[in-house]
Amino acid sequence: MFCSTLEKKIIWHGTTEILANFPVAERTYRLRFRAPELVSALQPGQFVMLRLANTNDPLLGRPLAVYRADAAEETIDIVYLVVGKTTERLSALLPSGTPLQVWGPLGAGFQLPPADHLIMIAGGIGQTPFYTLAEESLGLRVFSHKNAAVKKISLLFGAKNKNRLACLDDFRQLGVDVRIATEDGSEGECGVATDLIASTIREANLPKSVLACCGPRPMLRAAFDVAQSLGNLPCYVSLESPMACGLGICFSCVVKYRDENGAIDDVRTCTEGPVFDAYRLVW
Repeated sequence: MFCSTLEKKIIWHGTTEILANFPVAERTYRLRFRAPELVSALQPGQFVMLRLANTNDPLLGRPLAVYRADAAEETIDIVYLVVGKTTERLSALLPSGTPLQVWGPLGAGFQLPPADHLIMIAGGIGQTPFYTLAEESLGLRVFSHKNAAVKKISLLFGAKNKNRLACLDDFRQLGVDVRIATEDGSEGECGVATDLIASTIREANLPKSVLACCGPRPMLRAAFDVAQSLGNLPCYVSLESPMACGLGICFSCVVKYRDENGAIDDVRTCTEGPVFDAYRLVW
C-alpha cells in the first residue's frame, strides 16, 4: 500500500479484501471492502478505480462511484451494474476474502451552491454518487469538503423497469423524498427521471433549487434543458466517461469545457470532474 500526491490530491493505492459482494437488483451488486484511508479523505461524488488482483485479464481498472462510506467500520460500499468483463467477473467473485486492488479517492466531487431544495436526478446506476451527498446535505455527515445543508432532498430515479431499482430504501431511511420513473411503467411514473423535475419543484414550493445529476449523457442533457427552461436553475452533472487510469495520465476521458471566461478547452473527467457545471460543459 502507498499514498502519493498527484495534482495536490492524496491518492491511496493498495490491495484490500472483499468483505461482501451481493445482488441488490437485476444485474446490480453491492460490494464492500475496508479502506480507512479512503473513508477519511472522501468527498461526495468522488470515485475509485477497482482492479481484480493477481490477474492481467482484464488489465485495466474500472472507475466506480463511492456509494457509501462507513466511518465506524472504515469500509467503502460500491454499487455496480454488470456491463462488461470486469463487472461480470467481479459479480462472480466469492463474497469475502478475495483480493482487490483499489486506488482513490479520485476526481472532484460535488461542491454545490447553497439551496433550499436539492434534487438528485439518477438514471440507470446513477444513484451511486448521491448517498454521501444526501448524508452531508442533510447535516448527517461531514466529509473533507462540506456542502451546505438544505431543507429538502428529492431523489428522482429512472430505470428500465422495477427490477432495476436498487438501494432506494437507503435513501428513504435518510429522509429523502424518493420518486420513481420506469420506462415500461412497472413502478412509479411511466417515463424517465427528467419527467419528474418540474412537478417535484412545484410541489416543494421552496425558493431555491439545485439539480445534481448522474446517468447516461442523453439524460444529463435532458436534465440540463429542463433546468434552463425553469429559469436557469443551478445544474451539476456527474459524467460516466470511460477511463483507463483515473489519474489524468492517459487522457482517455477528455471532454470539452468552458473556463470562467468562456474559452473552450479539453479537460479530463477523472481529475477536473467527474462533476461539472452543466452550463459550462460543451454538449
